Amino acid sequence: MRYGAYALIWVPELGEKQLYLFDKLKEMGFEGIEVPLGYPFLKSLPISGIKKKMEQTGLRCVCSTGLDKERNIISPNREKRRKGIKFLQQCIKIAADLGSDVLAGVLYAPWGGFTGKPRTQKEWNYCKEGLMEAAEVAKKYSLFIAIEPVNRFESYFLNTAEDAKKLIMEISHPNLKLHLDTFQMNIEEENLYKAIKTGGDLLYHFHCCASHRGIPGKDHIDWVGVMKALKEIGYKRWLIIESFTPQAAKEFGKQAAVWRDLAPSADSIAEEGLRFLKSIEAQVFKN
Repeated sequence: MRYGAYALIWVPELGEKQLYLFDKLKEMGFEGIEVPLGYPFLKSLPISGIKKKMEQTGLRCVCSTGLDKERNIISPNREKRRKGIKFLQQCIKIAADLGSDVLAGVLYAPWGGFTGKPRTQKEWNYCKEGLMEAAEVAKKYSLFIAIEPVNRFESYFLNTAEDAKKLIMEISHPNLKLHLDTFQMNIEEENLYKAIKTGGDLLYHFHCCASHRGIPGKDHIDWVGVMKALKEIGYKRWLIIESFTPQAAKEFGKQAAVWRDLAPSADSIAEEGLRFLKSIEAQVFKN
């Protein structure tokens, strides 16, 4: 498996001034960086600068994004659904340009958006149509899209691995995969080991986030069980350390609900988390 870190641990957006993160992550021992492609960032994303830093450091990029209320593939408003699909298509093209083979995240409904009611069959059908169209574009770019079920406080649409798998199986497109996150599973799943096993060979992206979004290992997640499940399903892709800090969560304060410091520093989340996860991987994989 390969280890990366999420850029928003440190910064509210990835612009030219934030490209120093590539050197920082390289020095820490990471192999990649997850680049957020949220709508506010796309206009200022320094694609040529990112490519240059990739060449200089040898780090690879993986990409993620999330829909919002105006770019919403399950909206009853057709124009908003089309905006959502066009946004996903744009993100797929950028991800492919940066050499990522996946676009992960909340790609099925607006992150942090609620109707005050459970999802409807009509929304489910809209979602299937939108993701099918996005997956067809992803196929053209030899890229996969991976949907991330999140907790009930961030979305009402998909909360568990089993539910996300049901959606993926109904759409039945080879370029549609699953993205799991330990923070989200910690809230919604009965058992993280079982949730990962449920994902099985559909699992294509994985976030390692502490139960409190602080430093992985200084929390109550069963990390041995997580690594054991990943080993048993043959997962050999990215493990991305994800968190937010109050300074870096300006655009996502409401959705991520990070209002206080969760660790001594952003660096400590990444460095200590990486050491811990590698130690657990070594422990599990040697047996």
